[in-house]
Amino acid sequence: MAIVTESQQEHRVDVVVYLVDAYEKDRFAESKKELDALLSDEGLASVPFLILGKKIDILYAASEDELRYHLGLTGVTTGKGKVNLADSNVRPIEVFMCSIVRRMGYGDGFKWVSQYIN
Repeated sequence: MAIVTESQQEHRVDVVVYLVDAYEKDRFAESKKELDALLSDEGLASVPFLILGKKIDILYAASEDELRYHLGLTGVTTGKGKVNLADSNVRPIEVFMCSIVRRMGYGDGFKWVSQYIN
């Protein structure tokens, strides 16, 4: 599932939040296909992407490294610090693992992506 936020005044996309169920490993190929389509959309070329791997509270859910691998993001993500957008054409993209039940992880992800919203 993708959550796309648009700025009210300009109708532009500020950020994409992409949710992946880390427990449903048999659907990773489908998730990768949808994510690849969003990442290749020219209208989103400079938009930050926050990928949230959810349901990590369930036994046998994928690890962050496993999710990165299956989504084709190994070596592609930009890190959990701040990416200086002024010095490059790098689009911020990062994976954060989360559990809504345990109230963990998603706050770090939203905090990370909020630094790129004007």
